Amino acid sequence: MTDIEQSAPATSAFAGEAALMRWWQAMTLSEQELTALKIRPAPTVFRAELKRTETPEAVLMTQGFRALWLGLPESARQRRPWSMLAWATLAGVLSHVRLQDDSRSFAASLGKIDANTDKPRVSELRFQQLQGARTPEEFYRRLHRLVKQVKGQTQVVSLAKGILGWFDEHYGHAPLRADKKIAVRWAMDYYQAAEKGLTKTKD
Repeated sequence: MTDIEQSAPATSAFAGEAALMRWWQAMTLSEQELTALKIRPAPTVFRAELKRTETPEAVLMTQGFRALWLGLPESARQRRPWSMLAWATLAGVLSHVRLQDDSRSFAASLGKIDANTDKPRVSELRFQQLQGARTPEEFYRRLHRLVKQVKGQTQVVSLAKGILGWFDEHYGHAPLRADKKIAVRWAMDYYQAAEKGLTKTKD
């Protein structure tokens, strides 16, 4: 994997990507930015409710999730039997993302070296705990913690693809090629970002 591949996630769109971005922008961007994009601001209760949720099931009962779900194309809602739970996880986690980082993938943002500590912003232990999540509830909790650790700054689409892919794999639809699996892709991005950052620090 090259530096370009690590820092610029794949651009192939997934079903519902445009609707997701508009939903997240409506909750996050300033009024001036939303006016320029011709997007109506979301009620503040959307983010407030979502941030209080502790499980994907709790997200299902929020106004913010309903707004997202009903705004998705049919191809996204009907894609898999577990699609609603996957999108609920995505909605809850994205409520903690406050700034879009287009320069690196989600996992690379976790592995980025902190200039003050010369260590990854998310420790290897925390990252491995995310990789080892065995249930949607544990996956949700781990993601919440890590997004907070990077101060709510990450690549929204990269995070979304990872979450949707994790659910596919969790329910038995893993890619045949090992390098296409979420755990492998996240590990490559995380460790490459950490190694690259340490190399720059030594220089």
